[in-house]
Amino acid sequence: MTQRIHSIDAVRALALLGILLAHAHGRFNYYTDFYPPFITDAVYDWAHEQVFLCKSFLVFAFLFGLSFFLQMDHAVAKGVDFRPRFCWRLVLLFGFGVFHSFFYQGDILTIFAVLGFIPVVLWKVPSRVLGVLCALCFLQPLALYHELSGTPAAMQDVAEQLRDYFGLCWLLPSKQESLWETGCWNLSNGIAHSWVYVLTSYRIWALVGMFLLGMLAGRARVFEQEPRRLLRLAAMGACFYAVSLIGQQFMPMYMQWWEDIGFVLMGIPLAAYVLEMPACRRLLPPLTAIGRCTLTCYITQNIIMAFVLCGFGLGLNSYLSTTAIMNWAVVLYLLQVLFCMQWLKNHRYGPFEALWRYLTRLGLPKP
Repeated sequence: MTQRIHSIDAVRALALLGILLAHAHGRFNYYTDFYPPFITDAVYDWAHEQVFLCKSFLVFAFLFGLSFFLQMDHAVAKGVDFRPRFCWRLVLLFGFGVFHSFFYQGDILTIFAVLGFIPVVLWKVPSRVLGVLCALCFLQPLALYHELSGTPAAMQDVAEQLRDYFGLCWLLPSKQESLWETGCWNLSNGIAHSWVYVLTSYRIWALVGMFLLGMLAGRARVFEQEPRRLLRLAAMGACFYAVSLIGQQFMPMYMQWWEDIGFVLMGIPLAAYVLEMPACRRLLPPLTAIGRCTLTCYITQNIIMAFVLCGFGLGLNSYLSTTAIMNWAVVLYLLQVLFCMQWLKNHRYGPFEALWRYLTRLGLPKP
């Protein structure tokens, strides 16, 4: 594994932290009628809105597309068509997502597993065509139409209609005493709500666009070139980000997606460049460790916090302020870093990653 890929693992670790803090701000979707306020809650509210909410998931989507390319490219170098095996890998990822959904309502693994078939279908599409498709996803034509037609809340109305039609209930009592009842609710209402949200919030197009952008970055060997090239890409992303901030003065809802995309286009190459600097290389080993165990950490952090917050566990949801619950999340992340560093001293993969790899290779010679 090259040093450049180590930096990408580190970026993945930072994205995982962002997703964890986004979940923590939303109280891991276990809602409560009251929780004590704290003086620094407003700071976390701002950070959640400006940094964690959508941007971390888009970084994950970009890295998903990049990882897909790297796996396929590695297989092609060996003369192997990895697409059928990758499709099976996506089926397994969906299974991990279903297991995860039993504990956490806002799972993204099932969504990534389904949308992950799109890069497989487009694997041999020329880069120019792939770039056009990526641009169309980022342009969000439907969102632009609704903004220009004066109906920016149109998809919200569609979401409400879908919830009414399928009889979906959004709120689950945070003091639910039964793990089984909570899990069954998550597997029905929870998964359905996740898909309704992704489809009606325009997020689906941004995720697919990031998948394709990750593939394009892999084809261009962006993270295998001269490090200063990353700075040029970050500067281009910063310009895109600045334009989106100006555009929000005229089309606030539509340009919000451009802001999120611009932040990612600026943040990923900038973070990769900074992490390669001699002064920051001490951060690489711990971040790389948790970045290599992302699936394990993503699943376990939500399971642990479910038992911390809910009535079938400690039931602390109504007693923790936003500041407190996000501080708990940071402590959990640091503990996961220590666990991953220790685990990888004796293992090549994280626990869930090893299981995923083993099941993926069923029927193939074992390494």
